[in-house]
Amino acid sequence: MMSLYRHSNKNGRRLFFAVVLVIVIFLIDGVSGGNIREALRFGASHAWGAGARAGSAITNSGFFSTRRALERENQALRNEIARLQMRAADHEILKAENASLREFVRLAEGGNGITAPIVSSFRASPYGTFLIGAGVEDGVEDGDLVVVGDVELGGFVVGRVEDAGGGQSLVKGIFAPGERTEATIQGVGITVEGRGGGQARADAPRDALIQAGDPVISTSFGVRAIGIVGRVEEGTGGASQRVFIQLPIPLASLEFVYVLIQ
Repeated sequence: MMSLYRHSNKNGRRLFFAVVLVIVIFLIDGVSGGNIREALRFGASHAWGAGARAGSAITNSGFFSTRRALERENQALRNEIARLQMRAADHEILKAENASLREFVRLAEGGNGITAPIVSSFRASPYGTFLIGAGVEDGVEDGDLVVVGDVELGGFVVGRVEDAGGGQSLVKGIFAPGERTEATIQGVGITVEGRGGGQARADAPRDALIQAGDPVISTSFGVRAIGIVGRVEEGTGGASQRVFIQLPIPLASLEFVYVLIQ
């Protein structure tokens, strides 16, 4: 309570002195004929004028106009970069399309068959099948071989036509999960088991000289290659070695295949 009283008393004294000071200033201003007010107005006017002149000097210096010009230039540069990036992307698309067309023409020139586009993703089916844009209307029949690569050199067999429709056909990949194919590597007979995704495996005798890159040939497909050896794993025991087989071309990158018409 005493503390509150002292605080209020102190505020009261401050207010009293402030009132006395204001009264004294007015008395002095009256005695001096208003000189104090004139001095205050002059000082305020001078300060305001100085501020205005400083603002005008900054504006006339071109600082803000230069900054706006730089912002416009930066925006123009960003637009140009975006345009060049778009052109670069278009260039890559054209390169890919040209490569596909060259592959199309090269396939069309060799072998007794037709070139067909792939119209479904290899990853879309868990059964190792895919659709091609050619069918009975194009002379395709069930059992026709589907190959990729250089047809004149035999190419690589990727599957057989399983169900030929009017304008499309279903192809079963030879490396579909569970598919078994008799083949040879360096003259050594093996049974290839499909694992899906263009991958397969086989067991070969431990003493067989097999290495990565060796072609895998199958007489079931007209003595044609069905893949290459990706790697070989030699077990710590037993009489065999595990051979992992793959296509030389990633399946996901294929856009066209060649159908060998019987």
